[in-house]
Formats: sequence, structure tokens, C-alpha cells
Amino acid sequence: MRCSPIHSPCLFLLSVVCLPSLAQAALSGSDVTASEQQVSELTEPAIETVVVTSGYSEGLWQQAVGAVAVLDTRRQTPGMGQDSAELLAGFAGVQADSRSNFAQDTRLSIRGFGARSAFGVRGISLRVDGVPLTMPDGQSQTSSLLLDSIDRVEVQRGPLASLYGNGAGGSIAFYSASPEVSETSLSAAAGSARERRYQLQTSWVGEQHAARVIARTFSADGSRQHSSAEREQLAAQWYYQGEEGLIVVARLDLSRDPLSQDPQGITYEQWQEDPSQVHLVATLFDPRKSSRHRQVSVSANKPHSWGRWQSSVWFGDRQVEQFLSFAGDAVDSGGAVIDLQRQFAGGNAIAERDFGAWQGLLGAELGVMSDARRGFINDYGLRGELQRDEDNTVSNSDLFAGVTWSATERLRLRGGGRVSRVSFDVKDYYFTEGNPDDSGELTFTEPSYFAGVSYGEKHWRLFGNLGAGFGAPTLTELAYRPEGSGFNQDLVPARNRQAELGWRVQKPRWQSSLVAFMVRTRNELVVDQSTGGRTTYRNGADTERQGLEWMLDTELSSSVDWRLGATWLNAEYTAGPYANHAIPGVARTNIYSQWEWQPLGDRLKIAVVGRFRSGVMTSDDNDERVPSAMTWDLALTSPWEAPRWRGEWWVKCSNLLDDDIVGSVIVNQSRGRTIEPAPGRQFSVGLTLTRR
Repeated sequence: MRCSPIHSPCLFLLSVVCLPSLAQAALSGSDVTASEQQVSELTEPAIETVVVTSGYSEGLWQQAVGAVAVLDTRRQTPGMGQDSAELLAGFAGVQADSRSNFAQDTRLSIRGFGARSAFGVRGISLRVDGVPLTMPDGQSQTSSLLLDSIDRVEVQRGPLASLYGNGAGGSIAFYSASPEVSETSLSAAAGSARERRYQLQTSWVGEQHAARVIARTFSADGSRQHSSAEREQLAAQWYYQGEEGLIVVARLDLSRDPLSQDPQGITYEQWQEDPSQVHLVATLFDPRKSSRHRQVSVSANKPHSWGRWQSSVWFGDRQVEQFLSFAGDAVDSGGAVIDLQRQFAGGNAIAERDFGAWQGLLGAELGVMSDARRGFINDYGLRGELQRDEDNTVSNSDLFAGVTWSATERLRLRGGGRVSRVSFDVKDYYFTEGNPDDSGELTFTEPSYFAGVSYGEKHWRLFGNLGAGFGAPTLTELAYRPEGSGFNQDLVPARNRQAELGWRVQKPRWQSSLVAFMVRTRNELVVDQSTGGRTTYRNGADTERQGLEWMLDTELSSSVDWRLGATWLNAEYTAGPYANHAIPGVARTNIYSQWEWQPLGDRLKIAVVGRFRSGVMTSDDNDERVPSAMTWDLALTSPWEAPRWRGEWWVKCSNLLDDDIVGSVIVNQSRGRTIEPAPGRQFSVGLTLTRR
């Protein structure tokens, strides 16, 4: 086993703070002798004015009422662009754990919301250009998103996210940008574990219209045994900007994963012996997934003298065949080969109106998904006999409203609420002796609301918010009972109350925010058992979370930038059999530091990234704790230009010190296979050529 570093948050903080400071000191001499023109440039605003869409309403970042952060994706280090954790690095309050498993989505949580998800994303609202990625039941997948089509990412944390309804413990919004010039580019990248990525992108720009098409293919052998993957993606966007401010964005997103092998989790002892190995079940039952996702969406918005309106419509389908790591031959098991055919559609409309110092918002959202779900015996990697046959329909219908009062130039108050109705309908067509009819219906009608106040001047603002929301069980969570078969109608929505107090400041060369928060939840939905890919849930005891979030983005000199995101989060059960136990899957400390140096101006950028994540419990019993992890990445990027041509090459080394670390955990895995190892040292290179 490779040697581990001293995993101390104090040591890490010292290193990430001292490194930029020493760099600034070393470069201070050159700054003092800089020309008057350079000095003048540094006194101009280096941090651009950022517009955010907090709680459906557009506004300036420094004037937002709640805890919201936005980042241009070009600020992230280069990479393969296959893991959404790449776009979310450095956001305070966000824990993005890469599973290093292309058969499963990135494990995302915001202030602890979503930490219990055994696969996919839940408890967080995901949107792309105003269109939900989150299904009506609250479940999301990020693997279908072509990450290179995203221009900026916006993360909304805290009470204000409750305006997004069911499961919105936080909100992550991905936005694309209209191309500015007509051009065609070809890129290729390669990395360790035989990762290969090829991409063709073409853009066209007219007077009022613009379009972009991106086609990508990716393949990898995987960093562990039984973890190879293939992925093919196509994204097309059309943009229209009318003379009176009308903006229309149409998207076509296609994704096909012909084969993604699932290496499964391993035990703590196996991880210590050899992190690259797999458990015997991964070779015995050949767990794997193939999927296809297609989605079409159109969104539009237009300002008026009285305010603005925006609207979106979307529809699509998703097909999944997944082999789990057990036989599923028990009469009430539902099988271990999932055959899912899903269709979904929806729409929303929002109107904002100005009344002097008052601004009102009114909106509605409808969504529906219909699943034809069958389950078969996993006959050692082959599809066996039918064990499940049912149709599932989930729909949501939501109404929401908000109001903002700018009492003075410094004082602003905001409030809002949403009423969500989520309905589940299961029709079972497979019932035999010992496996009764599992049909059922279930409807939840729940409110969400928030109120907030902010006070500040041009460069700084204090804000405080209170709110309440809910998280209904997803269709996956309702699918199985802990004992026996059938629709788990014993589950009820979890209710949460949130409070936060924050401060943000924006100066010409730096911006920062500091937020303290508290979350209390009743009837928290937690994993009851997770065995071989089959997971059951229950309403656990009450929980409480308190934390601090700090973000800093500063220009230390004309050639050195530093970005820091840090989170301290204490998440515990407060009642029941696990009282005073830590909530599993939630790290108490997360720190991200990115230092960039441009020694040759725009011709070369060197980025050093440090990450620290404290230890994580793997179960409610708190009988196993994954150790803390500290890693370093190094990346070099160099662009160049020629007449009608431009290009860029990059080189990256991840996990520079080649440490054995855990990438993610499988919460409450009943057979102890809780560990999803992260790769050791990884190298990758990329090249892009663009012709205008």
C-alpha cells in the first residue's frame, strides 16, 4: 500500500494559504517595477459584474438575498469532461464525490442534502438553460449532460432554494452561451486507464440567430478491474435574440452509453489490500449498464416595461438496461436485471412584474414521467426469467410566487412560497403465489416557503434567510419494502427548516462570501439496506446540521489568481436509535484551493489544485469511518493563434502524490462493500484545433 500523507485540515489550510502568499511575495518585485499602464490596468475592476438567477429572478451577484455562487467553467482546470464533479469543484457547501464508476452518477450533496443517494442525484434541483434535469419524483442523472456545452454554473444554497419545490435542498443551474463567431474545432484527449475522447464542434453566427453542434465519443478501460466504459453524445443548441429583447434557446441532447461496467464497492479490508480489485460478485454476476437518453427543450424569456416573462417546455425518453450484482431469483425480489423504458415531458411559465419599489413573481410548473419497468433474474450475467412487470407514472403540478421589496437603496426584503403536488401511480402486471399485486397510488401535497432580508452598499451586503421545504420519496425509494414485496407506502416526505446568515463583498480585485447556516429535518429519509444494487429506505429520526461556508476569489497580482472554497459541516441525528451519530456520507470538512500562475501572460497557465476532505462515516451505526484525504493536481494550459487558426494544448496530473484515497462511499451497504476507491496518479493530455 502506498504511503498516505498527514491528513490534517490545519496543515492543508496552512499550505493553501501560504502558497499564494509566497507567490505574491516572490512576484511583488516585478509588480513594483511594472509600467504605469500595467498599474493602471490593475486598478480597474478585475472581477466582472456577474448576473445570477437566484430563485428565478435575475440580479447582480453582490445584491442577491441568499447564498448563491456562480462560476465560468473556463475557470476550472482542464480534463476529460465526463464527470460533473469537474464543473462543481470549489463551490462551498457542495460535496461532489467522483465514484470513478461510469455506471453510476457523481455523488452530489449540498449542505448534506442528497448524501444518502445510493445512485443518481436526489435532494437537489438540477436545471439546464431553465429546463429541469430533475424528474417529477426528485431524482436526477447528470451522465446525459455534455459538459463542454456548459458555459457557467450557478449554485443556490439555503432557504431560497425551497422555491424550486420537491427535494430542493439546493439548486444547481447549468447555462450555455450563444456562440460569438462562426468556427469549427476538433479536439482529442487521452489519459491513464486508456481513456480516449474525441470531439467535433461547429458554431454558426448570424445577425439574430446562432447555432452550435457538438459530437463526442469517449471510451476507457477504467482504473479498476471490470470498469470499462463507452459513451457517445450529441448536443445541438439554437439561439435567437429578437430586437425587443426576446431570447429563445432550443436544445437537443442525445446520449448513448453502449456499455458501462460496474466494478461495485469493496470492503475496507479489500481497499487496504489492493484498491484496484473488485469483489467476487463483480465477476460472478457481471454487473453493468447500457442506456440511451434523448431530450428536446425550448426556453424563452423577454423583458417588458412592466417586468419580464420566461417559459420552457421539454420532452424526451430514456432507456436503461442494468445488471445488478445478485441473482434476484427470490419470488419477491423483483429481479436483478432492470429493463426501464421512460418517457417524460413538462413545462413551466414565470412572470415578473415591477410595481415601483416592489417586484412580484408568479409561476407554475407541470411535469410527468411514465416508466415501463421490468425485472429479470440475473443468471450469472445473462437475462433470466421475468420477475417484475409494472407501469409507473409520476407527475408534479406546482404553483409558486415571490415578492421583493426594495425599501431603500440599502435594504431589501424578499419572500416566497410554493405548493407542490406529487402523485405516484404503480400498476403491477406480475403477481404470483408469494408475490401479490403491488399496485398502488400515493399523493403528497406539500408547501415550501422562505423569507429573507439583506442590507448593504455597492461593494458589500449582509443577508439573512429563513425557510422550510420538503423532500418526497422518489420512485426508486418507494420501489421496495424493507421486508416482503410491493410499493413502500409507509414512507412520508421529509420536512426541513433552514436558516442562514451571510456576508459578501466584491472589490475590483477580489470577492468573497461567508455564510453560517443551520438545517433541521424531521422524518429524514435514510437508506435502510443496500445489497447488490437493491436499496430500501425508511423515515429515520430527526437530524440537525450546522455549518460555515467560505468562498474567496482574488487576483494576487497581474499574473497570479487564487480561488478558495471551504466548508465546515456538522451533520448529526438528534433523536432515535442513532442519536448523536454522524449522518453517513457527509464530510465535516471540505477545502478546495486553486492557484493559477501565468508566467508568460496568456501563452501559458499553470494551475495547482489542492483538495482536502475529512473522514466520512459509511453507515448510520457509525461503525466504519473512511479516513480523510488530501490530494494535489497539477495542470498546464497553453493557447496559440495563427491567421484563421487557433489552438490549445493541456497536460494534467491528478493525484500528484499517488495516494490511496476513497473517492466515494455507498451508504449503509449491508454486506460491507462500502468503498468506491479513487484512482492513483493519473495523467491526461489534450489538444484542440479551431478554424474560423
